[in-house]
Amino acid sequence: MEKIDFNRVVETIQDEIRVVCGTFKDKGANRFGRALALSLALPFAAYLLIYTPAMRKLAHLDGELSQARLMARHADDYNQVKNRLLVAYSRLPLPKDRANWLSDTVKEALRSENIVASQFPAPNEEDVHGIVTQNLSIGMNVKFSELMALLTRLEASKPSIHISRVDITKNSTPIGNNTVNCVFSTVIFTERY
Repeated sequence: MEKIDFNRVVETIQDEIRVVCGTFKDKGANRFGRALALSLALPFAAYLLIYTPAMRKLAHLDGELSQARLMARHADDYNQVKNRLLVAYSRLPLPKDRANWLSDTVKEALRSENIVASQFPAPNEEDVHGIVTQNLSIGMNVKFSELMALLTRLEASKPSIHISRVDITKNSTPIGNNTVNCVFSTVIFTERY
């Protein structure tokens, strides 16, 4: 590779500047007015007509790219949360089953275990911002093994039933019989996302 002599380059540039300055002195600045105006106008026009629109477009694309990167970063988090929400929805009763689902499911479990409830009122319901909590309190006289079979059946039911409370009082007669009060609960989302 050939070495560049920077001193020689600087001298050449200085010579060219002297020639231009000498020409201006000899001929006058008026003679080169159009050329000077055009040489100043062309870079300004190129800046306004070519560079500025391209920079605006580049800034717009940069903004869209930043937004796309942000969305891509959070897309996995969104999908994980959405999947967890769908799993939770699949474990809960549907909004259309709101009226009788809890009481019908508990009645069916009692019937399957051959238990007759002594108290079976309608479920209490609390609606808070699209989330309905139903509680059903029942009373019965059963043996402990019958109670365990009933609770196991209800815990395994799909959609889910939560056993909120079990109060057992041992009866003196007949032997092995217990008075039981149970509260069963479920949650129903009336608005699903």
